[in-house]
This record gives sequence, C-alpha cells and structure tokens, in this order.
Amino acid sequence: MKTSIVIAIALFTSTASTASFAADQKSTANATKNVASQTSGVKTFTVLYSNAKNMAPNTFTVNTGERVRIEVNPLDTATGCMNTIMVPGLWDKPEPIIKGKKIVMEFTPKRPGSYKITCAMGVNRGVIVVK
Repeated sequence: MKTSIVIAIALFTSTASTASFAADQKSTANATKNVASQTSGVKTFTVLYSNAKNMAPNTFTVNTGERVRIEVNPLDTATGCMNTIMVPGLWDKPEPIIKGKKIVMEFTPKRPGSYKITCAMGVNRGVIVVK
C-alpha cells in the first residue's frame, strides 16, 4: 500500500512538471512562430523573456521608414546589469525587465544598419537589422 502511494505521488509530480515545461515550450514556440504581425501600419514583434533563455526570438529584420513595435513579455524579473533592455539608436531609454510587466518599444528606423538590442551597460541581447 505504501509503495503504491509513493509511486502515485511521484507520477503526479512528474506529470505536473512535464505539463508545466510543455506549456512553457509551447508558449515560446508560439511567440517565435507568430513573431511579426502588421496592423495599422505598424510591424509588431512579440518576444518572450526568461532568465534561462533571455529573449526569444532575438533577431529581427525591418525596413527603413517602417513603424516598428517590439513587445517584450517577461516571464521572469531580470537581475544584475542585465535587468534592463534598450536598442541604442532606435530606443535609447533603458526599460526595466519585471515579470508580468509588458515592455513596449515603438520606433521608426531612419537609417539602414544593424542595431544591437542591449542592457543599459551595452551587453548584447540580440539585433535589429534595418534594410
């Protein structure tokens, strides 16, 4: 009897952990698959942030003169020097990364080039390529 209770608890715990992991993986896959949408003349990218994976996805291609909106959905609160996000030359204000608080950066690139997505100290998180 004791053995069957222990096995049942272990099975339940394992199933719950697997379901949670699968849900996280599905959320990340959906965010990556549906990363760009075009509404009202604004190209919108939806991004997930977690301490384990940083930004997913983290590379974007846009056109000069195109209105761009990046929405970062933090699953965790970032710590240390990596606790902010910005895009020098496109979005110069460091935004704090706080679990559950969506970060919205909207801008119109005026010049082609590669713009790094960084923390306030300049550590690279990704890139926006403007054609």
